[in-house]
Amino acid sequence: MADNNNHAFVKFSKVSKSYDGRTLSVRDFSLSVKRGEFVTLLGPSGSGKTTCLKMLAGFEEPSSGEIWLNGRPVNQVKPWKRNIGVVFQHYALFPHMTIAENLAFPLQARRIARDEIERSVMRALDMVQLQDFAGRRPAHLSGGQQQRVAIARALVFEPDLILMDEPLGALDRRLREEMQYEIRNLQQRLGVTMIYVTHDQGEAMVLSDRVAVMDQGRICQVASPEALYEEPQRLFVANFIGENNQVEGRIVEWIPDECRVEVAGQTVRAFPVAVNENDSHTCLTIRPERVALNPAPDLYPNCFEAEVEDIIFMGDYLRIHASLLGQSQFIVKIPNIIGHGGILPGDTVTLGWLVTDCRALDPG
Repeated sequence: MADNNNHAFVKFSKVSKSYDGRTLSVRDFSLSVKRGEFVTLLGPSGSGKTTCLKMLAGFEEPSSGEIWLNGRPVNQVKPWKRNIGVVFQHYALFPHMTIAENLAFPLQARRIARDEIERSVMRALDMVQLQDFAGRRPAHLSGGQQQRVAIARALVFEPDLILMDEPLGALDRRLREEMQYEIRNLQQRLGVTMIYVTHDQGEAMVLSDRVAVMDQGRICQVASPEALYEEPQRLFVANFIGENNQVEGRIVEWIPDECRVEVAGQTVRAFPVAVNENDSHTCLTIRPERVALNPAPDLYPNCFEAEVEDIIFMGDYLRIHASLLGQSQFIVKIPNIIGHGGILPGDTVTLGWLVTDCRALDPG
């Protein structure tokens, strides 16, 4: 899925990569990124996202296609001439050097004058609020502080672009969440272009202006976090972003902006997204939080009786597993305002949802 922005700061044009000459780890990858934009490549392990990042950085060469940076092709440009900062999951700091020396290293490699190096190092440390740690060694810093040093080192030579490959994967949950907001605030404050790689959809949703969801070396959909969640175009995206109930059925009738789907002898009204009138098979997706429990009569066009199988207390909400439309483990999320005793396993309840919250997608 290409982005046809002719003024793209970063542009992949039909890029493919094979390591063995037979299997493609990235195939026909096209993506454009605007200057100052934060774009995340999101997908499971093996989806090709890190390979795309390495090709952009110059660590890998595309098998075919072209990569452009700031209006010029860079396939044949050496990594150190691309003016790109890179941050990895494992901080890759030199343990025998102080923090200031770690930051000075890429500037020394570029033969920058000593007084300018000192100014640049302190400016970068100021960006990540570590001015007082210049003389310490990495072993004396926490994981979060080390990651901030790695980010500062990527910023110190004022690159045109920063690439981040699973940079928070080694941190615990609390620290990871704190660093997400620090990275986002830093990017917005500096206006620097960032391309970020992660398999964590929550992380992608927090950080990104746009997210490119990848699977098997291809882009499935590129959109804002909200659009990916609310308007997935493919079943893979619907399942990978957030949580969805899936119900397979057969389309029996089409009306404007709606299709009627037969499921276990009952009719479900759905919003057609990626299906056509020549194919009667579809997969319906319904977000658990969009399902109403025991709604008022005639409030929802889709209403079905269900049997409660299990209730799981999650703190701020209850996770209900129910059986309906001929299948079990249909999930409903309701706010924890009625208390755990409001319903019990074995109860018969009514579940309802809107047509627009029931998306009919290609089951393939």
